[in-house]
Amino acid sequence: MTILELRDLHVTYKSDRGDVPAVRGVDLAIAAGETVGLAGESGCGKSTIAGAVLRLLPRDTIVGGQVLLNGDDVYELKPGRLRAVRWTAAAIVFQGALHSLNPVRRVGEQIEEAIVLHSDRGDAGTHAVRDRITGLLERVGLRPDLARSYPHQMSGGQRQRVLIALALACEPDLLIADEPTTALDVMVQAQVLELLAELQRDRGLALLFITHDLSVLSTTCDRLAVMYAGRVVEEGRTVDLLKTPQHPYTRALARAFPTIGDPRSRMNPSGLGGDPPDPTHLPSGCPFHPRCDMAIEACATADVLLRPIRPDRAAACVHVAVSA
Repeated sequence: MTILELRDLHVTYKSDRGDVPAVRGVDLAIAAGETVGLAGESGCGKSTIAGAVLRLLPRDTIVGGQVLLNGDDVYELKPGRLRAVRWTAAAIVFQGALHSLNPVRRVGEQIEEAIVLHSDRGDAGTHAVRDRITGLLERVGLRPDLARSYPHQMSGGQRQRVLIALALACEPDLLIADEPTTALDVMVQAQVLELLAELQRDRGLALLFITHDLSVLSTTCDRLAVMYAGRVVEEGRTVDLLKTPQHPYTRALARAFPTIGDPRSRMNPSGLGGDPPDPTHLPSGCPFHPRCDMAIEACATADVLLRPIRPDRAAACVHVAVSA
């Protein structure tokens, strides 16, 4: 069963410099029990997609295409229905827990608010709600007594686990994890990743995992979609995509893993130079061609879109042969 489907999604921000196209024609689907990763450098449109799914973007943002959540177009929902969907159908875990949680309310109160406002579990303060909060905290590996703590009294890993408990409060079908481990140390990061994987397996969640770190995605995701300049440039099963990348940008990202014992591999190991393009002044043709070591004349003129190259694989490059 498909939980989330993006159809030709376009997102354009308004700014003093004019229109800024952040997402340009993205198609993506996630089924129940599947984990899909979005990878790419900062500014490629990953977090914009997360905001678009739950209609969390600025009011003047222009959104085109469709965002289907359990078959319903999110952008056709009325405010009351949208409010419920944001917790019962889909929820999000952001990167900065300290900035996402209310600093002057105990974490238990914040989880309680989500339960009371978005489900039929009874009034605030009831035994059923308190039991639910206890169960959620225990499920994410926290002591129940931490419900009385304020965010600043907790460690970074504990706060991130609270955010996960909060996101799961109304048992959504889709969980969006937007850079959930970037600010954590390596050991805590591993614990949070294992927790997400365990929750995904146990509850059959559809999980959209967003990060620039391919090493994280390689161990957590069934499929990967690599983004560049607002578009998906390659998509496929994680193991296949990382083993035999087809797009030059994906290949450069895959080479970015340093080799233990080789100091030279830590010095720009991917060979990828330059910076991502300014979205208000994208280069002609393939937007990656100014940084690509395989660029030919056609790359500066041919705007190649994502196309199938074999079953379960797609790429957007003039060098890639299209499957019959």
